Amino acid sequence: MTSRERMELALDLKEADRIPRCESFWPETLPLWRQQGMRDDTPINELFDYDIVSAGWVNHEARPGLVELIAESDEWHTRRDGHGAVLRYWKNKSGTPEHVEFTVNTPDAWAAHKKELLKVPIHQRVNLQQVLWLQEEARRNNRWFCWGGVECFEMAKDILGHEILCCAMAEDPDWAADVYMTLATLAVSALDYLETNGVRYDGAWVYGDIAYNHGPFCSPRMYRRLVMPAHQKQIGWFKDRGMKVIYHTDGDFRPLIPSFLDVGINCFQPLEAKAHIDVRELKPLYGDRVAFMGNIDIMVLITNDREKVEEEVAAKVPLAMKGGGYIYHSDHSIPPGVTWQTYEYLMELIDRYGRYR
Repeated sequence: MTSRERMELALDLKEADRIPRCESFWPETLPLWRQQGMRDDTPINELFDYDIVSAGWVNHEARPGLVELIAESDEWHTRRDGHGAVLRYWKNKSGTPEHVEFTVNTPDAWAAHKKELLKVPIHQRVNLQQVLWLQEEARRNNRWFCWGGVECFEMAKDILGHEILCCAMAEDPDWAADVYMTLATLAVSALDYLETNGVRYDGAWVYGDIAYNHGPFCSPRMYRRLVMPAHQKQIGWFKDRGMKVIYHTDGDFRPLIPSFLDVGINCFQPLEAKAHIDVRELKPLYGDRVAFMGNIDIMVLITNDREKVEEEVAAKVPLAMKGGGYIYHSDHSIPPGVTWQTYEYLMELIDRYGRYR
């Protein structure tokens, strides 16, 4: 069975030969694994027969590519980016940057930013040749080829920051709604550009961290009023073409699940275990309407204890995959603390526990 067939069956909530699989990694992980014995002559997606290829990430900055150094030390540097946001990054390791300042902090500042944002030609926001090359590679290998990019909440967070954005939703909802719809429209313009130039996706993997470990950043009512129309526009682009959509959000997004189903989302990823998400609880509640991707707990994997790793896989995968509708992924991205030997063993387990026939 090909990856495309396998993925389509999983997203149709049907069983295939095995569960599809894919993975994400911290930047430091693969270089470290090469030191621990991983072959460096074969891409990891080929080593483990991953089923998904994604392409088409859209740069949504008003000043694409701008990086202005503000300050630095031996451990970190502070930079202004093309959104006008000032962020502090570690120099020698990956991690979420510290939010220092967001210059788009009022409706007037947004109006000026919006004008600048909309002046940038779409062809400068996405690498068409790279997308076409990856599409050819995916087709040659019968992989499921999807658009990979962010949605309006994630884009808005990059421009305004969580605090300003959430306050705007409560205190100036018309401003927040305009931000979301403007950014969704920008994403759709990029999708139209790609389609016009020969890109044909099988589906989408849309990224938008709309929740944290204790719940969503907004109430379900606020979501439906302010964010959902923009989601319907962006995700609707794929639904209008008969494509399935995987939605990525970290955190505890459970209060928003009914609204996400109304939007037409077909799969939730990565099901962050430390945010109280458990596929064993979600499958009986929603497994007849949506697929699940992930939930293999990074905090278990990072122990590098084989017994605990097998317990995690054995406890979740057989239930999640029953009847179809499950795709393997970790519950976040694989950090360098997970050894190459542990990950090899994990994938042996996924192969063993994740076969239907």
